[in-house]
Amino acid sequence: MVELIVLSAFAVMLIVGTVLSFPLTSILTAGFFLFFGYGLSRKISPKKLLMAAFKSVWEVKTIIALFAVVGAMSAAWRAAGTIPEIVSISASLISPSIFILATFLLCTMMSMLLGTAFGTAATMGIICMSIGKAIGASEFFIGGAVLAGSYFGDRCSPMSTSAILVSQLTDTNLSKNINRMLRTSVVPFIVACVIYVAWDFFMANTGTIPDVTGLLSRSFRLSLISLTPALLVIVFSLLKVDVIVTMTSSLVLACILCVTIQRVPLADLPIILLFGLRAPGATVANMVNGGGIFSMTNVLMIVTISSSYAGLFQTTGLLRRMCQLVADLSDSSTPFFGVLITSMFTSMVSCNQTLAIMLTNDLCENAENSSSALALDIENSAVILAPLVPWSISNISVLSAIGAPSMSLLAASFLYLLPLWTLGISLWLHRRPAKIDGHRARWLGLTSDDVRSCTWPRVQETESADSVESLPAAKVA
Repeated sequence: MVELIVLSAFAVMLIVGTVLSFPLTSILTAGFFLFFGYGLSRKISPKKLLMAAFKSVWEVKTIIALFAVVGAMSAAWRAAGTIPEIVSISASLISPSIFILATFLLCTMMSMLLGTAFGTAATMGIICMSIGKAIGASEFFIGGAVLAGSYFGDRCSPMSTSAILVSQLTDTNLSKNINRMLRTSVVPFIVACVIYVAWDFFMANTGTIPDVTGLLSRSFRLSLISLTPALLVIVFSLLKVDVIVTMTSSLVLACILCVTIQRVPLADLPIILLFGLRAPGATVANMVNGGGIFSMTNVLMIVTISSSYAGLFQTTGLLRRMCQLVADLSDSSTPFFGVLITSMFTSMVSCNQTLAIMLTNDLCENAENSSSALALDIENSAVILAPLVPWSISNISVLSAIGAPSMSLLAASFLYLLPLWTLGISLWLHRRPAKIDGHRARWLGLTSDDVRSCTWPRVQETESADSVESLPAAKVA
């Protein structure tokens, strides 16, 4: 009961704080003290709690460094003419009447190619936002389309680290998992496209795209050479080069182009990398201004605080004890329902996709009849739900990179449709298990292993908090 009260209090803090527009860092800091206090109430020493929190923050040092690099890279891309050149080319290919749909499709293709939502947002996402600002499209809907498209490939690309992680945790074949993921996503993807078309229709973006090339050419030397930093990211991603090395290499190349092609004074470069580009002219500035390491300050604070939660949860056993309530709910429904509810909790309290995947797998390992079924459940729940949590790294990393409002997550249609569609399928098979042998089930990539009454393992009341320390720690690439 105490665990339920603590998590409920945290949820209330988040909801009330969001409604009253309190800084997210303040809310998360209060949450830290709440969970720390819970640990003290369980007679766990303050030193042990602090060390656990520090350890979990240290384990995401890579992504903290990556945020700083991407902030600088984003500014360098703008100053080097990379973003202006791509905006110039893309503006002639995109119709304002279907801009939101085009944004979703472009980000989907890029994420399938790169296998990372963050890389997609830092490239195609920024480009779409720049063009959207030029035509006066809603930043709210652009952000939602970018978020949804970015996580389409982050979920089922052969190069996706989350897809690889799930296959390793569940000991399943990656290629077969991807095939099943693609099949279950067809209907949600089509419905999402229809919704984006409807948004385009009702927003009536009938205005013409201005002479972007003419405007940008006044402030930048437009050249295909300026595309090389972006091409470098794509090539290195295909070669599976480390993400830090990839982004840093692109940053260095962009800096070289700033000085050699755009004639940016060398003394001005550090200022641009720290504070972002400030181009002259209101119209041009609206399209390309932004970036810089300091633009990521708030994000870095949120990531640092939220990452500390993982150590507190592992040490106190707070999350594991709460999942017994979820198991009770799942017994009367389907295995996927249990996995879905569990992943909601893990996504909200872990604040990052990797830990949410690990915790969901650990807590639901006996929910399904096969590892393949569990892998699909996790891909259609934890992987997709993490970016829908406003304070999660998965959400902040994408929306902050493109400068979209935080509430853009409400417009990420595909991320809502996929788990709802999967839940509908699971309920359908739960009521009509014989249908598993039908052509509809085969078309969806389902097998007899996907049908089972949920039998969850019970958590013993005598289980010590220390037993939870065996849970794997999150490692963010």
